[in-house]
Order: sequence, then structure tokens, then C-alpha cells
Amino acid sequence: MPFSPIAAARRASLAALAISAASMAPAQDLTPITVVLSYIPNVENFGALYAKEEGLFEEAGLDVTLIPGGNGVDGVQMVSANVAQLAMTGADSVVAAVDKGAPLKVIAGQFQTSPVAMTCRKDSGITAPDQLVGKRLGVKQSAQVYAETFLGKNGVTLDQVDTTSIGNSDISLLIAGRIDCMITTFAFNEPRLIEQAGVEVNVLPLGDFGMNSQSGSWIVTDEYLSDPANKETLAAYMSAEAKAWDIYFADPEAAAKYIVDHKFNDGLNLEQQTYQAVHQADYMKSDMTAEHGILWLEPDVWAETAQNAFEAGAAASVIDPASFTTTEILEMAVLPKH
Repeated sequence: MPFSPIAAARRASLAALAISAASMAPAQDLTPITVVLSYIPNVENFGALYAKEEGLFEEAGLDVTLIPGGNGVDGVQMVSANVAQLAMTGADSVVAAVDKGAPLKVIAGQFQTSPVAMTCRKDSGITAPDQLVGKRLGVKQSAQVYAETFLGKNGVTLDQVDTTSIGNSDISLLIAGRIDCMITTFAFNEPRLIEQAGVEVNVLPLGDFGMNSQSGSWIVTDEYLSDPANKETLAAYMSAEAKAWDIYFADPEAAAKYIVDHKFNDGLNLEQQTYQAVHQADYMKSDMTAEHGILWLEPDVWAETAQNAFEAGAAASVIDPASFTTTEILEMAVLPKH
């Protein structure tokens, strides 16, 4: 199905970057690379999905295999074991792995502001973390290690809150009114599903309350990065993905429709994907991306992430982000500025 609403933007983007079909490498000359995505194929991974489907990776000389993320898929483990060469994962997971000795480097970041959030029923009246005292908080199993740190940073202790452990995909307790808030959620995923069930919510991004991070961190091993040929491969990959994101920014609603129409994943809801596409764009932009280009790494955010990992007990010390992050590949890549 043609992507007509943004076809002009794609042509302009390709022309500006001097990429043409005539420059595509013969199939036998394509460089293979296996990539683990952060989540199931949806608009969160538009850049990779569109670049693969529309031949942008081939135009960059790459034969890309995409492995969907989600439950049971660990990008850190797969890259560390050389099952994949590149993976997108959470910033907190990277810091914890590096602390345990994993030889990883972060080479790019999708989100400039973390979309990880606490979501509260609007009728609870909670608009800030310090209002949780005496309230009921559902804590996802995957968020246990950071919930106490988040509360502590905002003047609340666990014994001041009625906490309940909830499943990583469970929104039913909030909808039913059995809890007032839940942590963590994705700012443009679960909150929308809860509202579709008839419950209005307040969304509190953790990044606004002392726990920012660059979610969607692209990682490779030190060994893979040390090879000059691999650096060229990674720069080509980032250029192609960035090109796709440039098209997305031109029309997020059309991007959502593209993902749903192409059935990258069964059961995607167009309304939810449109909502997510429109809202996640703001989380991907910053002063850094306006100056250097999208996918850029923000040193101050990584310093905050390293500090929070230590305070949460996920790392034995505050690790210097300069030891495991690098903009070398981004400096080699062609990145549109937004």
C-alpha cells in the first residue's frame, strides 16, 4: 500500500541526502547486520520498520534482519552473546549490565526525554509524587527496583504508601479503582488504553521528577565497535533509520497509518497508534537534536541515569557515562535536525 500522505517528504529527504536507487549495492554486496528492536513492531519502531520495508537499508548497503522485542527478548544478552550486533534497550538496563562487567557501548538514543511514567486516576487528585502519601500505588514487577528511589527523590517513603505488586501488563486494577496510581507505564501507551476504558488519568513522566533517561538506547559490544568496517556499517544503519524518522516527523499520523496498514503486528489499533505517534515525537526532540540531529546522546541525562541506578542499587557505584557512551557513530552518520 503506498504511503502517499508523506511520499513527498520521503522524496525530499532522500534527495537532500543524495541517496538514489541507482546507488543501491548489489544484493551480494550488502553487509548483514542483525538488530533487536525495543518492543513489538509498532510505531515506536517506525524508523527501523519503514527503513526495512521501503528499502532504505538496502540503499545504505545493508542487509538488515530485525528481531522484535517484547517479553522474553533481552537485547543486552543477545548483543553480549553475539546473536545480534545491535539492539535497542532501556538505559537503566545498560547501566546495570555495564556495572556487572558487560563490554557494551551506547551509540545512539531514540528518546531524549524518558516516556516512562507514573499514571494516576484523575479522580485521585494526584498530580505530583508527594501527593501519594496515604494513597494506593500499584508497582509493576519490573519497576520494583526503581519505585522506592522515585518515591524517595520526591519526599515519600514506602511505608507512607499502600503498595500492591501488579503484573507488567496489568491495567485492570487502576481501571477498577482498586489502586490510585501505577508505576511504571509508557506515557503514550497504557494511559491511552485506560482512557479508552472510560477512566481519565494524569500522566507523570518520571523524567520530570528526577529520573530522566534516554529510553531506546542503541547498544553494541566494544569488540564489534572496534572494527573500522563495523563503524561504517553502524553509521550507515543510523543514517537510514534517521532518514525514516525524518519522514515520520513530517506526518506522525500518516506514519501510524503506515504501520497499521502494513500489518507489522496483528491487532494494532489505529487510534492508539496515532495517539502514540503524535505524542512520542515530542519525547524524541530536544535542544541537542535541534543542534546535532535526532538520536543524539545527552551527557547530562546519562549522568542522571547513572546516579539513579546507583541509588536504586542497580549499580555498585556511579559509573561515568563517558566510559560506556560514544557519539562517534552519530558523528559519522547523516542525521536530520529536529
